[in-house]
Amino acid sequence: MSGFHKIIFKNTSMFAVSQLIGIGARLICNKVAAVLIGPAGIGVLGLIDNILRLIHGVTNFGIASSSVREIALLDNEKEQSNEKSGRLIKIVYKWAIFTGVLGVMGLVLFSKQVSLVVFQTDTKYLWVIGLSSYFLFNSISSIRLAVLQAKKKVKKIVLYNIFSTVISAVISIVAYYIYGIDGIIPAIVISTISNFLLSIYFTKSIAVSEVKIAANQVFKEGLPIAKLGLLLSTSAVFGQLCFYIIRWYLIEYHSYEILGVYQVGNTFLVGYIGLVFAAMSNDFYPRLCNFEEDKEQFDALVNDQTELALLVVVPAILVLYVMAPYLIPILYSNEFLDVLLILKIGLISVVLKAIAWPIGFIALIKGNKALFLKQNLLSNSVNVIGSLIGFYYFGLLGLGIAMVVMFLVYGVYTYVTVVRYYNFKYRKDTLHIMLASLLLCLLVLSVFLVYEFKGFNLVLAVIASFSMLYSFFKLRHRLIK
Repeated sequence: MSGFHKIIFKNTSMFAVSQLIGIGARLICNKVAAVLIGPAGIGVLGLIDNILRLIHGVTNFGIASSSVREIALLDNEKEQSNEKSGRLIKIVYKWAIFTGVLGVMGLVLFSKQVSLVVFQTDTKYLWVIGLSSYFLFNSISSIRLAVLQAKKKVKKIVLYNIFSTVISAVISIVAYYIYGIDGIIPAIVISTISNFLLSIYFTKSIAVSEVKIAANQVFKEGLPIAKLGLLLSTSAVFGQLCFYIIRWYLIEYHSYEILGVYQVGNTFLVGYIGLVFAAMSNDFYPRLCNFEEDKEQFDALVNDQTELALLVVVPAILVLYVMAPYLIPILYSNEFLDVLLILKIGLISVVLKAIAWPIGFIALIKGNKALFLKQNLLSNSVNVIGSLIGFYYFGLLGLGIAMVVMFLVYGVYTYVTVVRYYNFKYRKDTLHIMLASLLLCLLVLSVFLVYEFKGFNLVLAVIASFSMLYSFFKLRHRLIK
């Protein structure tokens, strides 16, 4: 048994605190949004978010993600690591401004087209131009947060996340209350400026080189990071493009109300439960970089992270199954009850993600750009194809099925490739936890063959209780060793 469980659990617990506060703030914000702007407004919000992420993916070169790896690796060097790290941080800060300006120019250039897509009219292009400032402020804050992650400044990241989420929620609620749907863009812009100021504050103690660096040197020394980042960016852009296709299809052939239901489904699967992975990745990714050359420790950390992910995610999913029929009307409104059709099968995809997610980092950290890109292109392709076909034949239920198929295909492909290229192996203990988790998922699916997913289900409650006890004793056993 490796010794990473305590470290992972401690740091994940710290991040979990911020994520729980974040969930609370989002729950309140989403409830207010559901009442004040309704399903159509939430659909518009999801579409704007999708477009912003798409343009950001094209223009940011993935600098934030790739810089985490490079700065974390530099910190492993004993000699002159501080000097090299400070210089690299200064370079990525300058790249952040450059990529942010590119994003501004991109949205301004296509402002009328974006206005037409989002608002069904090009007359609101000035609103879209105002929204372009998002890219500059977001680019800078993203890079600075990446530096904190690479430096493993856990407490500062936690505090940033707490303040960022709470302030953004307050800003959004006020904007929706005063302006309704028209408050969406002002809320995004003001929240982004707030996050920018917070990132400046929390990174002010990070050492940055005082040596003047010429523009051509900034470009030359930052180019390797940009090349790796471009790969991550390509993957992110393709993913957002796939999500855009799904959203476009729902609007074109159905309605904004259906899009709003889909958006809420994604919020549950990615925004709420997905926060578990966000909490873990803040520590897991840079820590795994530290063991790139130590295969035994590297594999042990991946195994430990997989175990912890499953022991946390599976009971959370099962509890959500029990509570979802009551949470949807409370958190949103009765208009969103159709979300249950997505969650009925879709929640299982999060368990599959908990298995596939840790091994998905291996190719990236090992520097195998082509393999990492293939993994992500495959998963997103399966998602968009599965969603369109699934929705056509099964409606909202088909969207949940598509998510399960996506992570199943992605997980199998990723596992086969990391075994082939890096001789990665799961421990027996990890395999046992994976098997138990998958059996619980199959048991839940079998319950739905008999019962409807509408109200309280005693069988699901019993399964959830068993899962919580199982996770408690497994975690206790690992943490006291």
